[in-house]
Amino acid sequence: MRLGALVATDLDGTLLDRETYGFAPARPAIDALRRAGVPLVLCSSKTQAEMEPLAAAIGVRGPLVVENGGAIVASSGAVLVLGVTRDRLLGELPGVAREAGVRARSFAEMSVAEVASLTGLPEDQAVLAMRREYDEPFVVEDPPGRDPEVDARLDRAARARGLRVTRGGRLHHLTGPVDKGEALRAITRAAPADGDVIGLGDAANDLPLLLAVTRPIVMPRSDGTVD
Repeated sequence: MRLGALVATDLDGTLLDRETYGFAPARPAIDALRRAGVPLVLCSSKTQAEMEPLAAAIGVRGPLVVENGGAIVASSGAVLVLGVTRDRLLGELPGVAREAGVRARSFAEMSVAEVASLTGLPEDQAVLAMRREYDEPFVVEDPPGRDPEVDARLDRAARARGLRVTRGGRLHHLTGPVDKGEALRAITRAAPADGDVIGLGDAANDLPLLLAVTRPIVMPRSDGTVD
C-alpha cells in the first residue's frame, strides 16, 4: 500500500497542551486531516497503555510509535519491538549515571504519587505512564541546576553500552539504539508516502523524527523559545 501525504506528531507540548494534556485546540486540524484521508501517526515517549486510549479519543487508528521508538503498535494491535527490554535498561542506568558523574532516579524507583507530581499527570494516568517496556525515564538529581554538558555525557556513556539517552520536555530517557525517526522510517518503508511526510515536535527527543521527514516543524514553547 502507498500513501499520499502523512503527518507524524509528538504528543506532549505539540499535539497536546504542555500543562493540561488536552487536544481540543488541535481538533480542527485533526478533522481536516481525516477528511483529506491523510494518516496521522502519533509518536511519543508515552507507553502503549497511555497511547491506545488517547488515540481512540483523538480518532487515530494507528500505527503508534511508543516509548521513543521502542516499539510500533499497528492498528491491528500487533506490536513490532525495535528497542531493548526494560530490565536491561534498569540494569545499565546506574553505570550510565556513574560514568556521566550524576545521580539518577528512574521511574522504577518512584511511587505513583511522585510520578504524578513530576509529570503533572493525574494519578490514574501516572499508573499507565509507569508501565514501561522499552524506555526508562529518569531525573538527574545531582549535580543541581542545568549543566549543558550533562546530556552529552549521559548519551556518551549510554552509547558505549549500545544504548541512548535523550531528553524530553520534562525528563531524560534511557532507550535502546532506537528513536522516533527510525520508527517512522520503518512505517514509511512498509507503506511509502508519495507526498510530503510532515513531522512536528518540540523537544530534543523529537529531533530524529524531524530529521526523518520532508517537512519538519518545530513547535515553540509558550514563551517562544525552542529546545
